Amino acid sequence: MASIVSMLFSFVLILYSVSNFLRNRSKQFAILNIIGASKGQFNKLIFFENIIISIFALLVGIITGIIFSKIFLMIAQSMINGLNLYFYFPLIPLLLTVFLMGGLFLLISLISPVILRKKRIIDLLKKEELAEKNYFLLSLAAVIVILSPTIYFHIKKEFFTFIYILDLLSCISTSYFIFNLIFNVYNFFMEKSGRIYVNNNLIKLSNFKYKVNTNIKTMAATMILFSIILTAFVYIVGAPMNVTEDTEKIMPYSYMYANWEDEAEGERKAKLIADELKSADGFKKLTISYSELKNKARTVRHIILSNTMYNEVADFLNRKKINLSDNEYFLVGVDGKSKPILPDVVKNEISGHGITKEIGTDKRIISMSGYFTSVTVISDRSYESISSALVKDRIYAFTQSNLTNGGSEDLANIKKLIGFEEGKESLISYIFYYDIENLTRRLVSYVGSILCISFLIGIASIIYSRLYSSVEEESKKYSIMIKMGLSKDELKDILASTLRWLFILPFMTSLIISWIIISIVNQMIVTSYTNLTIICSFIYLLTEFILYMTIKRKYQEKILNNI
Repeated sequence: MASIVSMLFSFVLILYSVSNFLRNRSKQFAILNIIGASKGQFNKLIFFENIIISIFALLVGIITGIIFSKIFLMIAQSMINGLNLYFYFPLIPLLLTVFLMGGLFLLISLISPVILRKKRIIDLLKKEELAEKNYFLLSLAAVIVILSPTIYFHIKKEFFTFIYILDLLSCISTSYFIFNLIFNVYNFFMEKSGRIYVNNNLIKLSNFKYKVNTNIKTMAATMILFSIILTAFVYIVGAPMNVTEDTEKIMPYSYMYANWEDEAEGERKAKLIADELKSADGFKKLTISYSELKNKARTVRHIILSNTMYNEVADFLNRKKINLSDNEYFLVGVDGKSKPILPDVVKNEISGHGITKEIGTDKRIISMSGYFTSVTVISDRSYESISSALVKDRIYAFTQSNLTNGGSEDLANIKKLIGFEEGKESLISYIFYYDIENLTRRLVSYVGSILCISFLIGIASIIYSRLYSSVEEESKKYSIMIKMGLSKDELKDILASTLRWLFILPFMTSLIISWIIISIVNQMIVTSYTNLTIICSFIYLLTEFILYMTIKRKYQEKILNNI
């Protein structure tokens, strides 16, 4: 997934950079056409230029990657417990980079001549002299046309592959429209209030309006990328921080044992497990007896618990006890995430005994996640009446003070001790899932953090590429203004104004969007990421400030040096 995301982002970044590079040389290409360069010569020139740049980029990237791979392996080993990494020559990643990135560069090299061929010579010659049109009404129409069916399909809950494309197009068109609207409202306010004539506001606004379409497209793209990165970074960083709590959602005990075929043998083996674990601090054992609706599939387990049995489990897991009347039932979660619902098959069974009133639910589980299909708790009297016609079964739960004590090898030792038979019984440990979850999340955090940092640098590159593409044109314009009395400080302020539109506004918008998304997600999950979001927000702001100051200084220096 990381490779795919990197490739998609690289394609957008490289294509954007190449298009700006070609735009800067539009006059050169126009002159080549005028003096008689054939279509084939023209295509070869652009193609081989891109190939040379691509080969150089691949060589430098691969050599740098090999040099720094040892450092990244050391960082990974320090971040991820249980990994013993060693330096090796990364032949497969190297070949993948050559073929995938080389293919990407080749594709862009083939696309580049097509982009320019569609331009008229007069347009190439006069490119710098043409002000861009404001497509506000067109952007509004695009939002209405694309967003309406997207909302309709979501309301109807008609999900199919094409809806993801609609979601993406809706996001892009809405972002473009919003920034278009913000600028037009701001421009209208400045004109009507007369503030446009204060200080250098007229130059600032005119400068932005001259490239209004390009600027707003850059802002929309930047905001979308920032929103994805800022939101993802919170969960990427936070993933390893909640491993213990989240593992308890899928496995609430140190060990859980069940024998599906021999009750006496199951009791004997459960005793062996208890004897092996009883020396652990805070060791406790509980036999959970229940009734199960008959079903041909062994993996489908609709179970019914008595009120007393559930309260024993609640006491075992330090949860709140309940007290049910004969006509009431209580639902317990089976996957640790979603709110439990009463299946029709269970509803039909209990409603025949007058049990129709739901008094509450708890999405926390009382067995390994997915072991039960549904769990319904009823009063003891009702249980005695219903259970006589159902299948009796039980599971054995073992716990200790610290669920993370021990290791995955302990599970193998206990299985060996009891003579575990695959297919006839089940033995699961908390630490087994904890190790898998911990390793997976730390890998995600490590790879994801690198991607986020890379994308932030990529966004900064996109913005700088946009500014750099108009350096020559801007330099000529401001050179005339300086001769007319524009000071160096005023020029810097004007240049910073454009950057604030392109960089600061999309960033702040994406930060707000990120907070909204995280707040919504917090309502749907047990773990809260609010505190981590506050910390990450400070990191974002610091990173944003550094990138902003770096780009501003580079851009201002480039313009001033050209002048």
